Amino acid sequence: MASVSTERLLLSASGDVTDDSLARGESLMQPPSLACPGTLRLSKAGPTIFAVWWSPRPDSGARLLSAHTGNHGTTWSAVSPVDTLDRGVTGCRRAPPSIAADSVTGYVHVAYAMHAPEGPGLFFSHSMDRGAIFHEPVPLLYGERLGRTSIAADGDRVVVAFEDPNSGTPRVGLALSRTMGHIFEDRFLPVSFDNSAASHPLVAVHGARISVAWRERSVSGSGTALRIRSGSLH
Repeated sequence: MASVSTERLLLSASGDVTDDSLARGESLMQPPSLACPGTLRLSKAGPTIFAVWWSPRPDSGARLLSAHTGNHGTTWSAVSPVDTLDRGVTGCRRAPPSIAADSVTGYVHVAYAMHAPEGPGLFFSHSMDRGAIFHEPVPLLYGERLGRTSIAADGDRVVVAFEDPNSGTPRVGLALSRTMGHIFEDRFLPVSFDNSAASHPLVAVHGARISVAWRERSVSGSGTALRIRSGSLH
């Protein structure tokens, strides 16, 4: 299998993969406060680019912050805190968050892994006013392995793909909300296959159609490949 990564790919709900030009800009754009290297993530809704990033604290924790720009980072909105309760001590050595700005609803959705006061796991927060104020985060799944997430939204449906924080063999799962992120009716739907190690999830949704991609390593360790599954939500 050839080596492949999902880091700079854009996935459509039909399962098509292209280069993500917005992701390539993440290494060039400077948010309005100090960011942990490699953690800035962007999402565009209309002419506005919404950003989320980890910002380091002196105690080796980090704050999850967000802002938006209408001119590609020349000027920014005020910074909005997404989650400031991190109890980890890994500094900037952490997985980046993921963000999806939905032009249909005006909501901004964020998913991330963090060591919260009640324990480590995967969390979700969203803003209902285009990133001005983020609601209190909710846990999606608790577990010790704090890995990558990917989030997508289309109207009522919000889908989070994530690296499972609990499995012995790395695998990818989904959390699904049919209520704009207010409630996640399904918190763990397995996606990847049991006979391989899956990482770097990528998800897209449009209406009832959803696709998930991930980087898969063979059990023999001979290489990695990009896997894609597509289907319809019920």
